[in-house]
Amino acid sequence: MKVTIKDIAREADVSVTTVSRVLNNKPDVGDDTRAKILKIIDEMNYNPNSVARGLVMQKTHTIGLIIPDISNPFFPQVARAIEDKAQKLGYSVIFFNTDNHLEREKKAVELFKSKQVDGLIVSLSLGNEKILRELKATNYPVVQIDRSVLSNSYPLVSIDNKNSAYQLVEYMLKKGHRKIAHISGDLNTTTARERLEGYKKALRDYEIEINPNYIIEGDYTQHSGFEAMQQLLKLKERPSAVFAANDLSAAGVYKALFAADLQIPDDIAVAGHDDIDIASLLRPELTTMRQPKYSLGERAVTVLLRMINNQQIDIEDQILKTNLIIRESV
Repeated sequence: MKVTIKDIAREADVSVTTVSRVLNNKPDVGDDTRAKILKIIDEMNYNPNSVARGLVMQKTHTIGLIIPDISNPFFPQVARAIEDKAQKLGYSVIFFNTDNHLEREKKAVELFKSKQVDGLIVSLSLGNEKILRELKATNYPVVQIDRSVLSNSYPLVSIDNKNSAYQLVEYMLKKGHRKIAHISGDLNTTTARERLEGYKKALRDYEIEINPNYIIEGDYTQHSGFEAMQQLLKLKERPSAVFAANDLSAAGVYKALFAADLQIPDDIAVAGHDDIDIASLLRPELTTMRQPKYSLGERAVTVLLRMINNQQIDIEDQILKTNLIIRESV
């Protein structure tokens, strides 16, 4: 039969709370009592159950991570950083992939609450603001990452997507391009909307008329980049350059251009965003904006644990910088 914390308390003739304090290295336990409990733990070969300890301490030392697309290489890199940082600080991470579905996002939040995780790191779609309002009403610790759904309620760890897209489009403009198309991400996300705004602002600042035929909504996948580029190639006046909202959709653009026997950048220039590993593996190598993916994950954990431990009072967004990575595709 498995030894429990109650068995230890009974054998040591102390309360369960006293055993718990010893297990969690808390003060206010006498040296003799502590030594006696540790000796019994060793003799009875007791392995503390994290859930049971959590019930006593009102913490499970577990955090939930809700991400929209595990197949997009951007998110596994962020998730790795979250897990690494959490483990260093004594926390475990459970993740839930939502595929950008509102109902799956709701289900994920409900599941994590039922598992009594200490807090959440979330990347949600617009339309699920109600979830965060309900969590906020109970002071449940949450950090938004990559996407802001509910401003001024929960902190955000992300980048300035509008400015990042602006920098990239401005670079293409300075290279002489005037017919620049944009394949957006899912416009139910703030990242896609902000990158679209950055694209438009750069064109306006350079007094270039925005051609609605040059803007096609995608969903951050390689397939959507491929299909959108095929649409652009059917235009009577095709673009000279394409800014894809992320590197994965840019890979789809490459596929469509190669299928049409067109050369990059001689016939059409291509740029992406995020600088995932595939960006430097494409031929020609992809010009893109580098996101500090690992730092995003680490910062999110740091902010969340401050909230869990009541160290964070003010809501402060963490906006990190991106860098233009100039390669061969523009």
